[in-house]
Amino acid sequence: MITELNEVLLASLQEAIVTSEELGQDLEHVELLQKKFEEFQTDLAAHEERVNTLGGDAERLQQTHPQNASQIHLKKDELITNWEQIQTLAAERRARLNDSYLLQRFTADFRDLTSWVTEMKALINADELANDVAGAEALLDRHQEHKGEIDAHEDSFRSTDEAGKALLNEGHYASEEVKEKLEILSKEKESLLELWEVRRQQYEQCMDLQLFYRDTEQVDNWMSKQEAFLLNEDLGDSLDSVEALLKKHEDFEKSLSAQEEKITALDEFATKLIQNNHYAKEDVATRRDALLSRRNALHERAQARRAALEDSFHLQQFFRDSDELKSWINEKMKTATDESYKDPSNLQGKVQKHQAFEAELSANQSRIDALQKSGQELLDRKHYASDEVTTRMEEVSGQWKKLLEATELKGNGSLYLLMYPFIYPSIPNDAVESHLNKASKLSLLSGKKKDRL
Repeated sequence: MITELNEVLLASLQEAIVTSEELGQDLEHVELLQKKFEEFQTDLAAHEERVNTLGGDAERLQQTHPQNASQIHLKKDELITNWEQIQTLAAERRARLNDSYLLQRFTADFRDLTSWVTEMKALINADELANDVAGAEALLDRHQEHKGEIDAHEDSFRSTDEAGKALLNEGHYASEEVKEKLEILSKEKESLLELWEVRRQQYEQCMDLQLFYRDTEQVDNWMSKQEAFLLNEDLGDSLDSVEALLKKHEDFEKSLSAQEEKITALDEFATKLIQNNHYAKEDVATRRDALLSRRNALHERAQARRAALEDSFHLQQFFRDSDELKSWINEKMKTATDESYKDPSNLQGKVQKHQAFEAELSANQSRIDALQKSGQELLDRKHYASDEVTTRMEEVSGQWKKLLEATELKGNGSLYLLMYPFIYPSIPNDAVESHLNKASKLSLLSGKKKDRL
């Protein structure tokens, strides 16, 4: 029986499954080899009890058959040697297969991770930059989802790295290969994170750019409406209409002031993008400069419009004052040229009334002076209606001069002659009448002469 078992063990030693150097080309192959080896070990385990039994039987036979003890001992030793040898080979084979399994497990994880990194890089690079705010927001959201997926693979990277380092620490037969793969895996992970960060910056810059474009477009549209408002050249044809136009312009200026804060914020935002080396910094600078230039032009036109309206307001004030003065002078001219004073009744009252009239004219001299001053101020500012202002000034001045002359003639001439009979009763009536006729002729002649002038 010992001889028969030895033959079985020798056959096992010769089996390729124990002595084979094949360790598998991939994880699936290694697992298949391990399965076959487990089956072999199961069969081998069935012989262990027989080996132990035969060892005990050999010892008894040596005692009962001393004449064959030496031969029995040799057979027993051969059996034990073969058994121990096959156990050693099996243990070595098991260890080699286990090392191969760990290597292929590491290699499979390495391939999976590097393949996933390649796919993720392609996915991250696939998205083009957006052309509007909504698209930029979607890009950032999707990119953040990619980061979540990268973070979810962190455990896989860590466990694969730990598995590789464990193989190195154990002095694995493929240590050089493992070391190389660990370096590749580390670089791939690092390059993936760098790519994600680069694209994040690009997407954030894209978002900033689209926000800038959106806001500048809104301001551009707003300025187009304001520019259209300033196309109105109506300066009003009365004081009330000019005041209404000024009120509208004040509301317009308030709108400008309210929008100025947004334009300033856009200017600061654009400057920040340029200073941070935005990929579209040249276009940002161009749009910013155009926006500020347009804003400045809008303010200049608004100021010019206000100045024109204020000039119109002062002009209408001047027209109103001149019209009022001309009307007042015309009314006073009727009094100055009234000949009812020739009626000798109540002469003293008429003299007093004339003196009051002269005092009234003197009191209103300041109105004439004020009108001339305001008119001259308009001329000094080179007012757009300077010719009309000059005409009005000359008209009022001329009418005022005629009024003063008529008043002077009336006061210094005929009216006081009517008082002579009462002041100087000894003067003959025919002499008084002669003086009155002469005064009347002089007054008429003087008036005609001044009219010609």
